[in-house]
Amino acid sequence: MSSSLTLHFDGDIVSNHFVSARTLGRSLVHTQNAVDRAFLDLKYGNLWKHARMKADDYHAADFIALYPEEGGFVQKLLSDSGKVIVDRISSALGPAMDRVLQEGDEVSDSLQQQVSNRKNQIEKGIIEPSSFQYIVDNPGQHVVRSYADRSINREIDQVLSMIRSRNSGESVLEITTEGSKTENYQFNRFRSERFHSIISKRQVGEPVVYVARVRQLDRQLLNGKIVNQENDKTLTIRFADDSDFVKAHPYLGNNDEMVFIGAPIIEYGAFDPNAGDIYFIDLVG
Repeated sequence: MSSSLTLHFDGDIVSNHFVSARTLGRSLVHTQNAVDRAFLDLKYGNLWKHARMKADDYHAADFIALYPEEGGFVQKLLSDSGKVIVDRISSALGPAMDRVLQEGDEVSDSLQQQVSNRKNQIEKGIIEPSSFQYIVDNPGQHVVRSYADRSINREIDQVLSMIRSRNSGESVLEITTEGSKTENYQFNRFRSERFHSIISKRQVGEPVVYVARVRQLDRQLLNGKIVNQENDKTLTIRFADDSDFVKAHPYLGNNDEMVFIGAPIIEYGAFDPNAGDIYFIDLVG
């Protein structure tokens, strides 16, 4: 039995049962990206940053685009073997949609304030930094699951950006997933904006001890690139203020290892412990 993903545009974004090539092209690209992310998560049991499809994977993740239907503009994507992929997309989209429909705003401190809070917690002994190897060995299933959910939903969010655009006027998009069961997710501009806010919400995680070599620093942007000496991965490091930045600067351009406390940046409840962005907290020693 075939499974499908359907994009149903209606409102000002549709003209005489057509949408622009830009709208359709961008929507299909990011829908396929969501399919690819779901496929990789299912194939490997998890999904981390920079995971990529291989040529041999394409066939299993291909959906056929049917002729568009009227009733607004309806684009259906069909697969005879993609039920588990559709179910995985729905399992990521459903909880985010539940939060979209809840009342109240999602509020949190700025990232800079959260960094300050982490410093105070370490200074007062409330929390102890973990070793890098510990968080790799013990990421927690919620972290593994959430990272894949976030990755899938970020692609869906790009599709929804068509509805958020002021150029789209009063428009709606209904996404229908037909796998083990049929689910409908209806978005107008308000819901699209709320979805974006929810999945892009960022927090500063618990502290971790890193050993790294500094390869690049940008004082104006307060960020840089480091190479984690424990896994040879390149990470983006961010600094809350200039006083933190100058602590790292002496390590730039030489082979001295910088041992420091950092904190992963958590987005939509998830982070990649191997290569995700981190905030600098302080030097060790």
